Amino acid sequence: MKPITLYGAGGHCYAVVELIRSLGEFDPVLIIDDNPNVGSIFDIPVQPNQPEQINEYLCVTIGNNVIRKRIVERQKSIYPNFVHDSVVSYPSVTIGEGSVILPNAVLDAGVEINKHCIVNLNATVSHNTIVNDFCHIAIQAAVAGGVQLGEGVLVGAGSVILPEISIGKWATIGAGAVVTKDVPDYAVVVGNPATIIRYNPITNE
Repeated sequence: MKPITLYGAGGHCYAVVELIRSLGEFDPVLIIDDNPNVGSIFDIPVQPNQPEQINEYLCVTIGNNVIRKRIVERQKSIYPNFVHDSVVSYPSVTIGEGSVILPNAVLDAGVEINKHCIVNLNATVSHNTIVNDFCHIAIQAAVAGGVQLGEGVLVGAGSVILPEISIGKWATIGAGAVVTKDVPDYAVVVGNPATIIRYNPITNE
């Protein structure tokens, strides 16, 4: 198996370690994180000091889209993608480097998942939807057909995005929200129907 380093020792790391091990091609050998309270995860040592450059294979195991992007921009490593065996994915689906698709997700025909995205447990992405870089679709979220998710969008747990809607870059869809119309860049929307409550800081690009 090929050794791979993980970056980030939070809750998302546990799921990704199990996923990588279940697929059998890579062996997680080191986790980088500056949290002094985490010494290891599933017998994998956590190293607080980041080397200048991480060589070979790397997986960023951090759910926060902004932080994930910053790390990827610093580290010129090889980023495999990881797709759980239970994922329903049609032949026309494309998945970019560094993306992680967790158990029981559904990727419908013509879906495009770009680089360094997370599609979490039981999430559904319907036909011809485009998910741009550094997006995170949370647990049991449902994204309908023909949706466009801009870079860095967070789709909260259990939320629903109706068909043919455009979500602007670095927007946040709150947990359980029902999105019935386009969402502008950086907006945070909640509720049913989803309405804007504030804007995320413009510090992500």
